[in-house]
Amino acid sequence: MEGTRPVKFFASCFLLLILRLPCSKANYSLNGTVYYTAEGYHIEFGVLDQEKGVAYATYDDNMNTTGKSSESFVKSVGKWFDAQEEWMRSKIASESSNSTLWKQMGNIISQYDGLIAGYTAHPATDKVLGKFAFQLLNGVGDYITLRDVLNPEGRPNWDKMTEDEILTKVGRMGHCSALIKVLPGYEDIFAGHSSWFEYGATMRIYKHYHFSLRDDPSRVAKRMSFSSYAGYLVSLDDFYIMDSGLIMLQTTNSMFNDSLLKDVTPQSLLAWHRVRLANVMAHNGKEWGEVYKQYNSGTYNNQYMILDLKQVELKKTLLTGALWVVEQIPGLVIYNLSGFPEFVKKHGLSYTYQLAPRAEIFRRDQGKVVDIESMKYILRYNDYPKDPYSDKNPYNSICSRGDLLTPSDSSPSGCYDTKVTDYSRAKSLMSEAISGPTYQGLPVFCWSHFKFPNKHVGLPDCYDFDFVTMKPKLQ
Repeated sequence: MEGTRPVKFFASCFLLLILRLPCSKANYSLNGTVYYTAEGYHIEFGVLDQEKGVAYATYDDNMNTTGKSSESFVKSVGKWFDAQEEWMRSKIASESSNSTLWKQMGNIISQYDGLIAGYTAHPATDKVLGKFAFQLLNGVGDYITLRDVLNPEGRPNWDKMTEDEILTKVGRMGHCSALIKVLPGYEDIFAGHSSWFEYGATMRIYKHYHFSLRDDPSRVAKRMSFSSYAGYLVSLDDFYIMDSGLIMLQTTNSMFNDSLLKDVTPQSLLAWHRVRLANVMAHNGKEWGEVYKQYNSGTYNNQYMILDLKQVELKKTLLTGALWVVEQIPGLVIYNLSGFPEFVKKHGLSYTYQLAPRAEIFRRDQGKVVDIESMKYILRYNDYPKDPYSDKNPYNSICSRGDLLTPSDSSPSGCYDTKVTDYSRAKSLMSEAISGPTYQGLPVFCWSHFKFPNKHVGLPDCYDFDFVTMKPKLQ
């Protein structure tokens, strides 16, 4: 078992975690539970011991960035997570012997158990995290939906908001911009992603996993590289590159039909569970969707783009199945039930797929992408003072800047990273990544320039960083 080697970038704001567990002769006798538990345990000893308090800081920032909550509400979330976990572990125990899906789910939970065991045995600070903290860290995307399920009084009342209030709220609800771009002569194909969330969540880790247990034929992807966070076994953003030839990008969908929340149930698999399952089990985009749709929790409702590089023939063609798009909402995925059509009738065409500001900007500027540098540029783009499609709103662009709204509406939220890759880089699980809000033609974001009450434990003051190459092997 090789040691984990963390390398600091961006003044401790972005870490590169290389985790490689090669298969040796000793591994032949290991079963999946032992192997994956050891792998999760190894993460804690290899990383969190060297970056003191990073998991606690990430949890603390998440508790602040996802909103102040009453003790009773937090307990209700914990009970929901516990009910889901009890149901899931029961299914793993009863179904793993005859179901490849539940066998792989067992492997994922073994890694999760190892993660917690490693942390418990070796806490990085005197502030020790409990089980709920790791449920929240890995399920924070699911938690965003659970807030509305378990706290109906906190749901937005769109009918009582002004148009400016709606625009700001929808901007803060929006998560991520993504682009897949093929050159006119199929000379290259690019995939990129910019995450949107609260700036307090910028304690980042870029991870490279190598699962090399050989007696595991149902695991298609043995290696994966992805943007992530301390204490997470998933990307959340999402941005994954896998040795199965798949690249997965994700953006979060707003949902305006609260009646669908009744279909959210703990007798299900969380979004992060199903993403990990689909990533390791799928040979192609269609299979990815078939795995992901099973046991839908209705939480963290996203659009997933699965690009299959095996179906890309450079300078020739894109074969059938090169790109699949998978969307989730609670229950059946029917656009007319999502609440969007009714919302558009009330508030205008800028909330449609086709005429949302980012759709207009991407449609106008995607032709300017000719290489990796121009791909970086478009995914960091924000010229809201001059761009007519932005209408002078810093949220209405590819890489939003919520801190540049008017003082009464501003918040430390928006686009806070970008990851890009191309065909050759992705084949080697490589990408170019940058952490922090865009400063492309805009002022650099610094915490000290604002009086935001938000905590930002362990984060740098200013985010004036450059792109860094992320790859599974350090030179």
